[in-house]
Amino acid sequence: MSNTKSVLLNRNVPDELANLLKKEGVDPARAWLSTETDLNLSGAYETVWILAFEDRLVTAGPTRPDSPGVIRIDVKRQDIKKVRTRQGVGGGFIEALIDGVFVEVLAYSNARADTFHKVSKKLRDWVNHGKTVVGQADDYNPRKCPKCGMTLQFKGDVCRRCVDRGAVFFRVLKLMKPYRSKAAIMMSLVLVNVGIALIPALLVRMLINDVLIPPEALPSHVATVWLLGLVGALLGARLIEAAMGMIIGRLASFVGTQITFDMRERVFNHLTRLGIDYYDRYNVGQLMSRVAGDTEQFKGFVHQMTTGFLAQLIRVIAVGATMFTLSWKLALFTMMPAPLVMLAAVFFWKRIYPRYYRVWDANSKLHSALNTILSGIRVVKAFGQEPREQGRFSRSSGYVRDSFRGVEYTVSMFNPSIGLLFQLGGLLVWFFGGQQVLDGKLRLGDLQAFLIYLWMFYEPLGNLTQLTNWLTQFLTASQRTFEILDTPSQIVQADSAKAMPDPRGHIVFENVSFGYHRHDPIIKNVSFEIQPGERIGIVGKSGSGKTTMINLLARFYDVDEGRILLDGQDIRDINLDDLRKAVGIVLQEPFLFRGTIYNNITYGRRDTTAERVLEVSKAANAHHFIIRHPLGYDTYIGER
Repeated sequence: MSNTKSVLLNRNVPDELANLLKKEGVDPARAWLSTETDLNLSGAYETVWILAFEDRLVTAGPTRPDSPGVIRIDVKRQDIKKVRTRQGVGGGFIEALIDGVFVEVLAYSNARADTFHKVSKKLRDWVNHGKTVVGQADDYNPRKCPKCGMTLQFKGDVCRRCVDRGAVFFRVLKLMKPYRSKAAIMMSLVLVNVGIALIPALLVRMLINDVLIPPEALPSHVATVWLLGLVGALLGARLIEAAMGMIIGRLASFVGTQITFDMRERVFNHLTRLGIDYYDRYNVGQLMSRVAGDTEQFKGFVHQMTTGFLAQLIRVIAVGATMFTLSWKLALFTMMPAPLVMLAAVFFWKRIYPRYYRVWDANSKLHSALNTILSGIRVVKAFGQEPREQGRFSRSSGYVRDSFRGVEYTVSMFNPSIGLLFQLGGLLVWFFGGQQVLDGKLRLGDLQAFLIYLWMFYEPLGNLTQLTNWLTQFLTASQRTFEILDTPSQIVQADSAKAMPDPRGHIVFENVSFGYHRHDPIIKNVSFEIQPGERIGIVGKSGSGKTTMINLLARFYDVDEGRILLDGQDIRDINLDDLRKAVGIVLQEPFLFRGTIYNNITYGRRDTTAERVLEVSKAANAHHFIIRHPLGYDTYIGER
């Protein structure tokens, strides 16, 4: 019953247990299926093995005081009429129908649920047909990360453990490709602006050393001309620096807002392509937070390049090199706090980065709670539940408050500490630089220029320490955004999908099984046929799968097992647009888009005629109350 060994379903029984089983007449080597669970039937953690042979099913575990043998259950295949799984809290059971009663055969925790749903399917085939195939294909698990093996939240989910955070920057840089000419001009102007910012300190040095305190006194009119020229040069440098800043700011705003627009469009377009199952896992408030809020961080990335960390880093390098040309000794004193600042920044990063996940999680939950409460405000008022919802919102808002406090308390301790380190460096330069001026080894203009460069060096270096704060926000937001873009749609149209412009309506369900939750199927092995033109009513209690069948027919979800045929074709092989146009659905929860009544009626058929709209409105008994409105079909409506 096995073609090649399965790592999950052909496990080797430990030698000690195998020897005890042989003494009781069971040879584990002959089992076509053998694997272990982590719970016994009492719910206690214990390794229990299940072994399936051609004619019997056996479970075995360590010897117990109340049982001398290792075999727990031993039942013949011919006595088993049916096998199923039953989900409980924190785990589930494999049950066998014996003598008209379902008997618990094996228990498992949720950590092993995927494996034992595979085991259950194999046992059902074994009971029904007497044979089945176990092989390496059974080891594939779409809910496991192929790299690290971590269990994913859902099939096709992005593994958060394996996300390459360094690749985020390269992906953002790719977004700038359409605007590379403007980006190149912008960065060139940043370099030029940094060079211009170095000029005023040199002019101040000349002003003091050569005009105000020259080695030899200058004639009054000559000194005045030099004074006027140097002051004018200072003014000119500042004006050019300001003009360059304006141009850089406009370019940064253009590129940043355009990248944010592009990313927001990409995220929204991808969301519209994702299947309904994705929206079952995330509520509207969370998705709105990602589309509207997280994408805004990409604009900040461009500003960080022009006026933030990249520009500041260039300035630190340029100013540092200039300081060494003035006085290498004083430059060394200036550099003394730098290693401590870097170490403090690394320490700060490690402490603050995890806390930002809590901040974003809190904000998402707040948006979710607010969206739910305001959307259902009529229900809230109808049942007088305002105090309850106020308390619910207060808890969500308190979570946001506490999350932000955790971040900001750390930031409030970090920034003054860094400022103190910078002050120490400045005091050292004042003392040793002043000593050199008194000893005649350094001119006053050189010291004054050096002090200007000192604060030009410390200011961007201090701003760079804030990089960790911005970086955590940016990485968190961008990771959440790329998670959406990297999520594959579970409903994919095949490349060979066939058009179906004129379907007849012959519908066949063949052994269809499906569940919204991975361990809880709603529809199990359902088969039926509907002829063209035939009217069928499906009756059942709530949760029995009536709506689910329609969802599967419209291919909002794909079946877990079996197939659905439309006019003899598997619906997975039919063009999605043609399939959706062929299926008319009246949802349980009607939704009105913001717009006119006419636009809502023609939402799915924008090319329909006004005559057709009147025809269907009358057929739905809606025409009379529509024309009672002053604007009739042009009345503006929508969800509140």
